[in-house]
Amino acid sequence: MLPGDDPTEALYRSEADQRSHGAPTAVVTITALQPRGANGGFFAIELSSGEALRLRAETVAEHGLNVGDSIDAAAIHILQQDDNKRRAIEAGLNFISYRPRSAKEVANHLRKKSLDAAARDHAIHRLEELGYVDDAAFARFWVESRDTHRPRGKRALAWELRQKGVGDAVIEDVLAHFAGDEAALAGQAARKRAATLDVSDPYKFRRQLGAFLARRGFSYDVIAQVVDELWEEFGDTSDGVDV
Repeated sequence: MLPGDDPTEALYRSEADQRSHGAPTAVVTITALQPRGANGGFFAIELSSGEALRLRAETVAEHGLNVGDSIDAAAIHILQQDDNKRRAIEAGLNFISYRPRSAKEVANHLRKKSLDAAARDHAIHRLEELGYVDDAAFARFWVESRDTHRPRGKRALAWELRQKGVGDAVIEDVLAHFAGDEAALAGQAARKRAATLDVSDPYKFRRQLGAFLARRGFSYDVIAQVVDELWEEFGDTSDGVDV
């Protein structure tokens, strides 16, 4: 996007040299343009053939459509393609407005909207091009959010990011630079759990707490260290038993 560009216009900018009209086909005339929607965001377009189109106001404006214009089937196809691209971008923008998303998450969301592959690919490319979809930024967000709210080991974090379509090189870089100290995170994750466990049976305490941490992807060495520390803090050593 060039300096000074309006970001909304940049999102919807189309390349004229990517359009082709194909062979001449039957020509129809636009007989009516009726705004629809609460804010006039759509137009119902009636054609002399008796057919009707429903296009976004931006598509109508970009193509300069007016009553009395003549269009053929190839032009209608291009209008619908452009409108689908706009719809895909709008759906993508809405989806990422709640939190950062990976490119795979956006693609899956657009697929559920019954958008064709060309529209989906165009939307993701434009959103990536403008920095709205960025797998590296998403991975940093994910790791930092987990560290703060639901601590996980690096193994679990890597698995979660792969499930969201993030590449291994990005995962490795992000975990190397942004993941917190595993022992500290494991202690943070396990402390509340430890407070709920029966401390009368040290073996059961260790087994349950170790399994809890293992499910969160922490390494064996970290688990052993944290379980020892928390047993010292919470364990019942009144009978002299220390395991």
